Amino acid sequence: MSASPETDTPLISVITATYNLLSQGRQDSFREVIACMARQSCDRAEHIIQDGASDDGTVAFLEELTAGAPRTRVISAPDTGLYDAMNKGAEAAQGDYLLFLNSDDSLASDDILNTLADRLAESRPDFLYGSTLRKYEDGSESREKRMSLKAILQRMPFCHNSVLLRRDVFQALGGHDTQFRVAADYDLMLRLVAGGYQGARTDEPISMFWGRGVTSDIVNTAEDYARVWVQFYSGFNAARTLTQQDFFRFYRRGHMPANLMIELLRRPDTPDGIKLAARHSLWKTARRSIQFWRRY
Repeated sequence: MSASPETDTPLISVITATYNLLSQGRQDSFREVIACMARQSCDRAEHIIQDGASDDGTVAFLEELTAGAPRTRVISAPDTGLYDAMNKGAEAAQGDYLLFLNSDDSLASDDILNTLADRLAESRPDFLYGSTLRKYEDGSESREKRMSLKAILQRMPFCHNSVLLRRDVFQALGGHDTQFRVAADYDLMLRLVAGGYQGARTDEPISMFWGRGVTSDIVNTAEDYARVWVQFYSGFNAARTLTQQDFFRFYRRGHMPANLMIELLRRPDTPDGIKLAARHSLWKTARRSIQFWRRY
């Protein structure tokens, strides 16, 4: 609804999905999203705010808040949920790379987009990922340390708000699969690595989110991961008798059964990134088989 006067094609499209911010009392946290984008001063990035047809005054709030903001667009249209909104934002994006920034998140530093743009322009990877900062209400911070693509068969190897994905790759993969309500970002990254796409890592923290002491719903996450794996391993002989509940237990224990990983390694079409992850999973299976004190 609001458009930037610049016509130069951006390199990075930052996409933020919103819905009924006012009724949820989230307008202050979203002001920080806009403020952190303003501090970037990056003329190679645009910001797309994809609203889900809010009915509580959020759209007017967004337009007022972003009035005069360069390279910022507010789009409001009905969607079926967060990942559908992200897909719609990606459709409207003009940048070569996509970064999905939640409406409660922020960027980790004031010049990170320029830093990332330099790296992307130089090497043009299929995707670029970095770490995430977590900030607490007492002012303290922590940094995500578990960041490795070899963990892709067990979990999301990095936070979804700290990976930049080439827009044409996102489109080739079909975007987020909206049947997954919690783990669509993980499903996308799993398909990305399984597709043989090549990524690069940066040591720079990319995004920051608030740690407010709220425990995530582990059961819903595990159930959605299990659905992802049922779909991903369909057609594998070793998965023929496995149920969604079996994959749920695999999520809780943190590794896959050895025969499934061996079959994955033996397939001639398995890309190197997935082979590395399968070996990692086998190592975890072997290690935990002797850890008699563990309970899953």
